[in-house]
Amino acid sequence: MQTPEKKTSRLVTPLLTFLLVVGAAALMHFYDNARVLELSGTHPIVSEGAWGKLFEWNVRIEQPVEYIGFDQTQGGDPLWNFGMLSEPAVRALLQACGCSEPQIGQLLKCRQSSIQNTFVLKPDEETFLSLTQAVRSKLYLELSKNQLNRFQFNPYFIPDDDVNKVLATDHYENKEVVISLLKKLTYERNGYTYFSDPEVVLKHLASPKERLEFLKSMSGVSSVMCRVPISKDSDLDKISNYWSLMTGLKSKDVKPLLEAEKMLPEGGSLSLLYLLPPLAREKLFTTPLPSDGKSSLQPDCHWSALNFFASSPDPRMLDNAFASRFIIDNYYQVAEPTLPGDLVLLLNSENKVVHSSVHLADDIVFTKNGFNYAQPWVLMHEKVMAGYFSALEPVKVVYFRRKTL
Repeated sequence: MQTPEKKTSRLVTPLLTFLLVVGAAALMHFYDNARVLELSGTHPIVSEGAWGKLFEWNVRIEQPVEYIGFDQTQGGDPLWNFGMLSEPAVRALLQACGCSEPQIGQLLKCRQSSIQNTFVLKPDEETFLSLTQAVRSKLYLELSKNQLNRFQFNPYFIPDDDVNKVLATDHYENKEVVISLLKKLTYERNGYTYFSDPEVVLKHLASPKERLEFLKSMSGVSSVMCRVPISKDSDLDKISNYWSLMTGLKSKDVKPLLEAEKMLPEGGSLSLLYLLPPLAREKLFTTPLPSDGKSSLQPDCHWSALNFFASSPDPRMLDNAFASRFIIDNYYQVAEPTLPGDLVLLLNSENKVVHSSVHLADDIVFTKNGFNYAQPWVLMHEKVMAGYFSALEPVKVVYFRRKTL
């Protein structure tokens, strides 16, 4: 027979648990509201689907200033390296790219002393700025074949053809000049917009601080911040069932928090961060440390995507051959991504994987764009991600699902 004290204890324990959960949700709601205000007061993009609803804000994540300091880019005239081509061959290439005869004549006058027996031009600014976007696109595609042409081989991506989304113009004394120059030097390829001439813009900036801010802006990554809104009419079963499909996340862990948010007078919202597996939750919006010198390998897109579900990362995913075999053995292709954790792969014209990422919801993916330690782990729109990898040739998007799901 239970004593009154034991009965009271059994009643109090669930009540305390309930109050703690509601209290935690209230604090999180307060934080959420503060975070929303930090997003410049902008209204979110709202998407709705099997995941419930998502509030999405497009943001720009800049590299840490410590990493920008390693960039040796200086202001000045660009150098175009044509490799071992002869002057007649360079003339023919310039002509094929659409340069006029006066432009070709002036450019060839700008030939530099032979650099390692290669043909190098240092175009004067007047002729350089006279090139059209179409000419620049064709010429830079040719220059990208030589990796010594650093910014043609790996150009900056301008999302939505909008330099204002890339550049924080309040950092510059002559912001109109910077914007105008940047617009003039962008070019289109494969449906996206790129920029390859930071040296030219840098020499027009007034101070080292402005030059640093410009490099920070250009090296930033277009990302998305996401929240799951919870209101009185939210279908919590639908939401918890969708997100609990990710390994390591159980409905029993998700639903109580969602219920607590729903009990708030005005509802609440939950950062997508809370719904990610441990590795993604730990890495999101961070950058890895530089190599310690013991290994040249850095976490890349394949390591990040294929360790997405892992409780501890498997270092073998740094080996592309092993990663390819892992996909073949553990995934199968699907027509479209409909479950959180589906792989989103970008293929080149030879059907080789050039990038791996993970689908979350809507068109949002978890991605790390490359093995460069200065590249952060972010959330990104799938189309924007494709733009980062379409500078030299168009990419094809394919989707794969884990066999164990």
